[in-house]
Amino acid sequence: MTDQAPTTAASLAAELEADIRTGRLPPGAQLPTHRTLAEARGIAVNTATRAMRLLAARGLVVGEVGRGSFVRAPAQADASAFRNEAKAADVIDLSRNTMPLPGLGERFQATAAAVLRRHRDLYGYQPHAGDDADRAAGAAWLAREGYLPNDPGRIVVCAGAQHAAFLTLMAVTRPGDSVAVEALTWPGIKAAAAALHLTLVPVPIDQDGLRPRALLRLAARHRIKALYCMPSLHNPTSTVLPQNRREIVAALARRLDFQIIESDVYGFLTDRAAPPLASLAPERTWLTYGTSKAFAPGLRCAWLLTPPGETTRAADLVRTTVWTVPPLGAAIASQWVADGSAAGLVTTRRHEAEARQALAERVLPPDWRRQTAPSSMHLWLHLPRGLRADEAVRRALAAGVKVAPGNAFAVGQSPNAVRLSLGSPEQREMLERALHALPAALSR
Repeated sequence: MTDQAPTTAASLAAELEADIRTGRLPPGAQLPTHRTLAEARGIAVNTATRAMRLLAARGLVVGEVGRGSFVRAPAQADASAFRNEAKAADVIDLSRNTMPLPGLGERFQATAAAVLRRHRDLYGYQPHAGDDADRAAGAAWLAREGYLPNDPGRIVVCAGAQHAAFLTLMAVTRPGDSVAVEALTWPGIKAAAAALHLTLVPVPIDQDGLRPRALLRLAARHRIKALYCMPSLHNPTSTVLPQNRREIVAALARRLDFQIIESDVYGFLTDRAAPPLASLAPERTWLTYGTSKAFAPGLRCAWLLTPPGETTRAADLVRTTVWTVPPLGAAIASQWVADGSAAGLVTTRRHEAEARQALAERVLPPDWRRQTAPSSMHLWLHLPRGLRADEAVRRALAAGVKVAPGNAFAVGQSPNAVRLSLGSPEQREMLERALHALPAALSR
């Protein structure tokens, strides 16, 4: 007779995951408290807590403050709320953060034609780090406001912000490592961490963003290898991390020797009052800047500013993942930087975001609790205690409006909230119609 293997967090998580995927634990079922689960299994409470964190990181359970943990449908796991599917004709989509601009398609086509006439070799492979002209354009764009060095030698061209974040995680971690993230974070980093078998450690946030003291405590406890964060117009809360907190984060990274992955995809919408972390800790910060939000999603181009001496490692990972970035999108982005179109696009987007925020302020009920910023593309809506986020998403969809559930952004415990992407509808009239539909849908 052999002794039964002890229950570990991983084995308990695997057992519960099987129950969820087979339907023995159906979607919406409330799970026992960590203490109750530990007593029933004869394990430590910390073991039960770690198991629940693993399930939450896989998108299979969601914790709600004051209510407990609930099973999510497997089909909803990770970033599935943002699968890029064909638009339904009778649904106004407020779930994805894009902002169509009038005439952008025509400008895209005209620039593509001009670039193809001038460059005859865009059909072939490019250098793994990107074409020299595209790297120079990226460096010039990141330096345009004076915070970052105009150093093309530190730029690697990537196939979008998701690709840049993924290969950066590959560069600085190994399977099983821990990476700190804001407790609410971009769903794409959750998906990337799951694919790379990394453990995400949620750092509490407040009205000013990431809390440095909590980062210190958690970073030391979990021996994190990296911090992924969005200091400028955080997604989904729109907070902007104050300069003093940025300086503390940079100092902690040096003191505890972890890398920083800084996402700056929404920074163009801010007034740049605080410098990026990449200028405060350049020797250990990898800054990702995708052109999808600022220019156009179809470019599939992002610029990765690496720490000094890390360009070759990042370029090798481009070779490993996509071999070479699609050159046409990178060339169009470079042309727009050179001819001033890029600067015009971001100014137009900022003005449009401000107009849409003003529209939301006018239409939505004044007693609704929400977090946002005057030029943010999105709005974080806290729901009343009696209305769960999954039910709010269902009701909104029944009213013809698609919103993003709060648990898609949560690592661990999820707040009862949804995100509204104000920039997604093509016309403001469509946005206004969606906003008028929500109060009735969510108050039933």
